Amino acid sequence: MRKRRQIELFSISFLDLLSGALGAVIILYVAIPKNQPVPTIEDPQKVVLQNELSSTQKIVDELKRQLTDATTKIASLEKTVIPEVQPSSSTDLDAGFKFKGKNIIFIIDTSYSMTDEDRMGQVKAGLKMLLMSLSNQFKIEIVHFPLGQRAPFRSMWGNIKEFTSINRSDAFDFIYALRPSGGTPTRDTLMFVLENYDNVSDIVLLSDGAPTYHNSNKKDDIFEILRIVRENNPGKIQINTIGVGSNFMRDKLSEQYKFLSLLASENNGFFVGF
Repeated sequence: MRKRRQIELFSISFLDLLSGALGAVIILYVAIPKNQPVPTIEDPQKVVLQNELSSTQKIVDELKRQLTDATTKIASLEKTVIPEVQPSSSTDLDAGFKFKGKNIIFIIDTSYSMTDEDRMGQVKAGLKMLLMSLSNQFKIEIVHFPLGQRAPFRSMWGNIKEFTSINRSDAFDFIYALRPSGGTPTRDTLMFVLENYDNVSDIVLLSDGAPTYHNSNKKDDIFEILRIVRENNPGKIQINTIGVGSNFMRDKLSEQYKFLSLLASENNGFFVGF
């Protein structure tokens, strides 16, 4: 009797196991279409790692592509011959600007509005590059306006000097020390230059705004200034103008655009806005 019970217990347990396994097989057989692979259950962590690996591989491929493009561009640039600038030995280099002669006065607007868009920094950098391109056959002078509230303008030397290496160094120091302040007394400065400098061939005016009166925000009459300049420029000094600030090219109906463009065209000069 004891042995029979043991066999029956074993038989029932074994049948349960077989039926459970068989049931699982049947469910899989019915649920999955024939001739289709049985899907495997992916480990979620493994899936995440695989996705991260795929994304990383895409980034690596993109970096490789960019590196290849950059290498190609560098190789192309290395083939380009860049001319060497030699300011002290050049014979007639005027940096793309068509000057009338070689006696040039640079008039720089240092009004407070030159702090916008770092215009003062742009003028300093641009003027230094322009001066570096000039040969020692040129003579220059620099006048800036205003000198704060003390005066409507200030000159560097008071006369035009040969552009020797020592004078070039003095000019760079003068430019470096410029600080924006005050209004835009363009009329006073232009008249000072026209009346006090002999043998000037060119004037280059760099400004960002319409003229005002000294120590005032009141706008000056640009057409009156143009008339006075015409009357006081019998020797026809070439007056060139450079407009500083993004609004010059954007708003060609502004007072500053009309003034600088007309001042240049009426005095046979070039006008550039940047």
